[in-house]
Amino acid sequence: MTTLALLALALGPAALPELFEKVDPSVVAVAAGARTEVKTENVRMSGITVSTGSGVLVHAQGYVVTAAHVVDDAEAIEVYWRDGFSASARVVSLSRTEDLALLKVEQTPKKAVVATLGDSGALKVGQRVFAIGMPYGLVHSLTVGVVSGLRTSPRKGLQPQHLVQTDVAINQGNSGGPIFNEQGEVVGIASFMLSKSGGSVGLNFAVPSNTVRTRLFDEALPYLGVTLRFIPKDIAELFNWPVEGGFLVEAVLPGSAAAEAGLRAGEADAVVAGNEVKLGGDLIVKVNGLDAWETAQVAAALRALKPGDTLRYHVLRKGQPEVVDVKLPEGLAVPTLPRPPKR
Repeated sequence: MTTLALLALALGPAALPELFEKVDPSVVAVAAGARTEVKTENVRMSGITVSTGSGVLVHAQGYVVTAAHVVDDAEAIEVYWRDGFSASARVVSLSRTEDLALLKVEQTPKKAVVATLGDSGALKVGQRVFAIGMPYGLVHSLTVGVVSGLRTSPRKGLQPQHLVQTDVAINQGNSGGPIFNEQGEVVGIASFMLSKSGGSVGLNFAVPSNTVRTRLFDEALPYLGVTLRFIPKDIAELFNWPVEGGFLVEAVLPGSAAAEAGLRAGEADAVVAGNEVKLGGDLIVKVNGLDAWETAQVAAALRALKPGDTLRYHVLRKGQPEVVDVKLPEGLAVPTLPRPPKR
């Protein structure tokens, strides 16, 4: 008997189809467009690339959660609903380290369905879960499985610290899409898979919903148009950087507050500790006088800032110290999400 059949049997003959119809209208496709440029000795070519992923509407005011790697270099973002409705979106908050991004959509369908963000702390190994996403462009595909493990990494910086491991099939295009529990609550956001073949082999990982709530809502940080990756001490030592840690600038969005201030992005692709990283950009070592590796203090200081305030970065640029002042743009207030019911 297939996993889908087993789940349907456990939930009752109509439960899974009914759950799908209930929550699927909250799931969206995310298209992110970015300019690209290829240089050779004699030729300089530019173009536009469009990457696609998934997302989920979690607030009626048009807030959609997706994966950071789907939109972190996007200059234009479009969100598509099941009924064909589409609207432009912008990034409100983003964490490359946690692979999470919060989008604000300009407009939502009249009958938009808002998903409930559940409590991932209640998940147990063996619990049945399911995903809805856009693998390889196959929109609103349902895949089913169980929680295979609840992982916490001792290393902070190059990957999310907390992860939900699942055998629910996740493929290219599923990134940023929701993982639901049997109550139809979002308990994870699809992030990545481990595979030598490039296809799903049952080792798939999602960022827990409690991390989503904390990082994108309770402790949301302003988006300045810059993609940062926290570098812990052990990784900094690999590059002989004389710091306890810092934020590596991987990408800077053209026309953003970070770009206008002069922050410099990375240029060289590399793999560090099994993670793809863009090197060569500024390394932020102090934020408004606070050591960058004191991440909790830095986050608290950033949350206290208001639009128009100046954020001072002390950076290492090609090994030399520099100071970059970034003026915070007019942003969007992040709403408060209701707490999931306790069970």
